[in-house]
Amino acid sequence: MVGTGLILPVREGPIIVRSERLSRLIGPLAQGWTIVRFTQWLVGALVLFGSGVATVFLLSPGEADRLRKDNEAQARRIFELHRSIERLTGETRVAEVHVVDQVLAGQLVEGRPAPSDLTTIEFIELDREGHPLPSKRFQIADTVIFFDALVIKFTHELVAEGDELRGRSLALFRRIYGEHQQPAEGFLVDPAGDVPNVFRVHPDPGEEERALWAKFWDYAADPALAARKGVRVAQGEAVYMPMRKGEVWSLTLQNDGGLNLTRRRAGLGPSRASAATAPARP
Repeated sequence: MVGTGLILPVREGPIIVRSERLSRLIGPLAQGWTIVRFTQWLVGALVLFGSGVATVFLLSPGEADRLRKDNEAQARRIFELHRSIERLTGETRVAEVHVVDQVLAGQLVEGRPAPSDLTTIEFIELDREGHPLPSKRFQIADTVIFFDALVIKFTHELVAEGDELRGRSLALFRRIYGEHQQPAEGFLVDPAGDVPNVFRVHPDPGEEERALWAKFWDYAADPALAARKGVRVAQGEAVYMPMRKGEVWSLTLQNDGGLNLTRRRAGLGPSRASAATAPARP
């Protein structure tokens, strides 16, 4: 073998390919690989240069100040959006019901079975700040108690904005009665047409606030009039539940909806099955 080269074994014997010829064969490939590597390096350099230019541009004093103001404005919009969602989905506790006594039909009272159910409740309305107003006591010849109210619901936009007068639904409690009573026979709660204490924006309600209740049935019957005053719905609503002695219930009003009645504390009163044998407590 003469010089340096690559020996390729074939049938006729070894064939010597000299280094000069090998260089001619792989040279173009090596040059192509070099071009690829150079191109990659060039693209990378251009990207880094472009990023640097963009960074310098973004961090220039005027642009940085604009971005800061945009971010603050966006943060305020997000905050207001959250406030609007809270207003639309929130609810207010407007009254509490305490079941202070109950006698079930058949329960012994002074040695005699009671002829019918009799439930005694304390009804306590709350003002706008959540403070209790003077309680009212009612005795209802039933265990299923109904709470009847006039409800005004305002447009979603007014509720979302948190309008002082129309920023949440309003309710005027009318009557409380039992399941086996006629509503007209129920106990009156608040005077019809007056502004309920729980919803008074000011201690001495203004003309606009009084008009909401004085014209309640006009809004219910005239959608166009209601729309001009921002009223979405004006209607009567009644919620009811069977109640037992010792229970405490909350009446809540959704800001963008109606009345709800939920139990806050369980009672200790006798069940219907034990009423015939359990004497009533004095």
